[in-house]
Amino acid sequence: MSISVTNSLSLRLFYNSYSSVSHGTARNSSPTGTLSMADASALRIAIRKLQDYDFEGSTDAMTQEKLKAFTDTMNNAITSATTYGKNDTAVKNAVNKLKNINSEYASELQKIGITVNKDGTMSLYENAAKNYSAKKFDNFFTEDSKYLKDVYEVAKRITRKVDVRI
Repeated sequence: MSISVTNSLSLRLFYNSYSSVSHGTARNSSPTGTLSMADASALRIAIRKLQDYDFEGSTDAMTQEKLKAFTDTMNNAITSATTYGKNDTAVKNAVNKLKNINSEYASELQKIGITVNKDGTMSLYENAAKNYSAKKFDNFFTEDSKYLKDVYEVAKRITRKVDVRI
């Protein structure tokens, strides 16, 4: 599986203190424990930031960049936790739960331009921000979103189970 990751401001903000492993060679040379911790932590931050974001007051380019950073973060979390989970049942179960949540909400995600792939990862429509109203994004990324609450809890479970020394 090939995942294209953009180097965006939002991605760096989501990764916060782990921004060096958000992309590039540092990511490729980091231990799986560090990547799993960074990716799950970034996913939690992404959810909180997107819940507070004003999509209606944003340009299409800014919205597209936020959505791309979210899908990249989700894909990174799934990929690194899948690798780490080969040796850890709790993380393996958590990543399977994450994939199942994405599949369960696939039709709702598609309504905002995000496709859930067979492996649970996400693909973003190239022009999602132009093709869908900002109101749809604001309505999807709310504090009351069951999808986001469920994803947040699974990401939290991953961060609690990962040993960064591995």
